[in-house]
Amino acid sequence: MPPQDEIDRLRTELQEWRRRAEVAEAIAVERLARAESAERALRAAEGAVAKGRDARPRPSGKDASKAPQAPVEPTRPATLRERWRRYTETIN
Repeated sequence: MPPQDEIDRLRTELQEWRRRAEVAEAIAVERLARAESAERALRAAEGAVAKGRDARPRPSGKDASKAPQAPVEPTRPATLRERWRRYTETIN
């Protein structure tokens, strides 16, 4: 049977790893909340821009060819895991 000192050391180490896991989970939850807030803000901004575009008069006839083209936007990830992965890549 292992000595009591080694058992106590292992228990202490286990408690430390559990604490670290709890901290990591809390950080992940906070980062996810920030990412979701940023997404909501982005959607609101995109909506405001779209409303502004609709309110402006559109060129017609020969002026239509001179109208600026809307930029192609990257596709949005479908899953929360993919969104989280993309977000964490931007902060690392």
